[in-house]
Amino acid sequence: MPRSITSEEFEELYRQTAPDLFSYVRRRTSSDAEDLVAETYAVAWRRRSDLPAPVFRRAWLFGVARRLLVAHEREQRSRRFWPGEGVGSGTAGADAEPTTPESAEKERLAGEVAAALARLRPADREVLQLVGWEGLTPAELAMALGVRPGTARVRLHRARQALGADPAVQRLVARAAPDVPTERAEQAPVPQPVRWVGQEGAVNADA
Repeated sequence: MPRSITSEEFEELYRQTAPDLFSYVRRRTSSDAEDLVAETYAVAWRRRSDLPAPVFRRAWLFGVARRLLVAHEREQRSRRFWPGEGVGSGTAGADAEPTTPESAEKERLAGEVAAALARLRPADREVLQLVGWEGLTPAELAMALGVRPGTARVRLHRARQALGADPAVQRLVARAAPDVPTERAEQAPVPQPVRWVGQEGAVNADA
């Protein structure tokens, strides 16, 4: 029977993982992030005898948060939003840095990649976000999704292929390699790296 972690070990787990978990949740909802993270750790405490090996605990917490987010989103869809209560609203404009040609180009690329991600199936998008935003390895991805490592790798490969097949992403590849013939550019992988700055920082769209 696995050993239940002590309260001191749990506090250390919280200190090591809470910032990443807050970022993960805030990227996916504009409200209730604190409550969802608190519930995630409440689940972890109740199941402290079932926690995986230390190397996989961060990914396990992402899996718990992911399931709580799905339930939260399902509940939110069953309600009507009050006027002006849009997802993703904020005050980023008040603290925006002065626009330069370089930053404007990054913002333009960010919009193209964000739109390409939005066109993916939700399952593919989530896989890319867990790897690209949260930095999970394929083994950790499997833990977060609750699937076998081989299945996680297949899903990641399929999601990367889907993103790379998007016409907008293919145009980015063609612009990044102007000497490559069109038919070869269409088969090229997603640029390494294609990065854009989102609400929580830089994102690697190919991860």
